Amino acid sequence: MLRFQPKLGAWSIAALLIMTLMLGACGDTTNTTAPTTVAASAATTAATTTAATTAKTSSAATTAPSGSKAGATVYPLTVTDDAKRSVKFEKMPSKIASLSPGTTELLYALDLGDRVVGVDEYSDYPAEAKQKEKVGGYKETNIERVVSLSTDLVLAAGITSKQLISSLEARGLTVLILNPSNLAGVLANIKLLAQVTNVPDKGNVVAADFQKKLDDVAAKIKGAKAQPRVFYELDPTLFTIAPGSFVDDMLQKAGGQNIVTDATNPYPQLNQEAVIAKDPEVILLGDDSAGTDTPEKIMARPGWSNISAIKNKRVYVLEASLVSRPGPRAALGVENIAKTLYPDLFK
Repeated sequence: MLRFQPKLGAWSIAALLIMTLMLGACGDTTNTTAPTTVAASAATTAATTTAATTAKTSSAATTAPSGSKAGATVYPLTVTDDAKRSVKFEKMPSKIASLSPGTTELLYALDLGDRVVGVDEYSDYPAEAKQKEKVGGYKETNIERVVSLSTDLVLAAGITSKQLISSLEARGLTVLILNPSNLAGVLANIKLLAQVTNVPDKGNVVAADFQKKLDDVAAKIKGAKAQPRVFYELDPTLFTIAPGSFVDDMLQKAGGQNIVTDATNPYPQLNQEAVIAKDPEVILLGDDSAGTDTPEKIMARPGWSNISAIKNKRVYVLEASLVSRPGPRAALGVENIAKTLYPDLFK
């Protein structure tokens, strides 16, 4: 049985990207010593899985024969995925395996649950996804199982290594990488996957609903007097988000002012002094922090008592699956953050 095993810590989009991207320093606000558990396979993935930064660049460039009927996809179809790879589809994919929770959620949002033959072990939404064949997780991906399911499309994410993708393609499988770096990229991915799977009309509906949720949040927070300074903690070792990350885009759309503005990678690690000096007015716990820390623990940290967020007891746990998965529920993640920052505006 052929299995692929990257050495990774935990399956959460932001946490995994931390491990992939923490190859550079983060200016004078970060620790100079980073953890040594970054897998080589994940590190080599980073260079090839950078998502597009606008809807235009993250939406696929497509080529199809002339004479296409409006509202239907014409095959063969060639698209460009988020790793800037050209991917050709000879026919409509009918058996799809998803290697990340975000892509699984996108498939179900497009009403493609009946075409899903396998998912990663962390795909837990919607409930139906839990009943699908498990093809692996962050520790291993069972290539033989993916092949045995007669899969004709594998949806990969930014954490998926080049080695695994090459192994899947060597077995004759088509791999599409969806790795949006911002909310515009999610919108583009919705439309891209809808086109690839021949449900463009449904894609337009899902995209419109996604955009409406974002617009509703923007309208709600328009009356905010000032944007609070926010420290977004990913885990107890003070990894956080920075401009260029998917979660930072969510925070900005939710009306938060990130205390990190000068990092050289999207998921830097701060030190205690940097957090204290930035004096965040709100501390948000996402991803691993949502499971391993509590507001009470954060507020009891030595030396943090003079931080505004601590003094005013503004330390909150976010709903991790909404704020860490770059999929169709990310708009709800923006709403979750905005409601936390501006509770009075959502009454």
